[in-house]
Amino acid sequence: MEQNIHFYCIAHAPSAWQLPDFMTMIGTGSHVPEKGIAMSQSYPELAMKNRYLGEYVALYAIRRMLIESQAEGFVGFCHYRRFALTQPIGELRGFNYHAHPDLLARVLPEHFYGDGKTPIIPAMVTFQGSVLRQYAANGIARDLLLYFGAAIDCGVITDQEASDFLSQNAFITAPTVAYIPIAWFIEIVGALEKVMARFYRYHYIEREGYLERSMAFCCERLQALLLAKKADAWGWDKLVSNPLVLLSEQGARS
Repeated sequence: MEQNIHFYCIAHAPSAWQLPDFMTMIGTGSHVPEKGIAMSQSYPELAMKNRYLGEYVALYAIRRMLIESQAEGFVGFCHYRRFALTQPIGELRGFNYHAHPDLLARVLPEHFYGDGKTPIIPAMVTFQGSVLRQYAANGIARDLLLYFGAAIDCGVITDQEASDFLSQNAFITAPTVAYIPIAWFIEIVGALEKVMARFYRYHYIEREGYLERSMAFCCERLQALLLAKKADAWGWDKLVSNPLVLLSEQGARS
């Protein structure tokens, strides 16, 4: 399984812990992984856009690679400290499992990709308010509304889908961490690129600090909707959906 697996780990800086050998490291920004792909060298036109697009620049590059290689089957992706596992580790705090990096050594390869033919996605998380209200608590509602307007204009979603999603009180957090069919990935990320280009051209306003990546946060909400649609069609009872595992020095050690 490991010899043919498509699995990518996205990082903007060196990791302080050992990551599984079957993963292909992708360094965004100026980060050059010891092994793997440095976007500053292979995709310089995308690499530095991580300043406002975060890990999505790596997803765009992965999409190109998969199309060029005519890859089939499933693809996995994670962050250097966030993972979707069939058997979570650590302690559930809020809507994530928090684990000390030392626990990663206990995780088996198949916990990252299961049987190789079953989607593994983050759990749906329920919040007190709507998706729009949850976003507006730390961001600017205008950005999310115009981003979803751009998605409607691009034909990616309908008015009704936007209204229903933004009004509901649950969504898949961090949908950039999953193991899904390559066909899903190519379609979803292609749609996000299209929407991002339109939003950037007509509506983008550069923000400061935490909100510098506001477009990435909007991408995350739209990706959550698009991934949920795929999960609905596949059947939630036929896939694996657990809270994500987040590594930190303050995480549980057992």
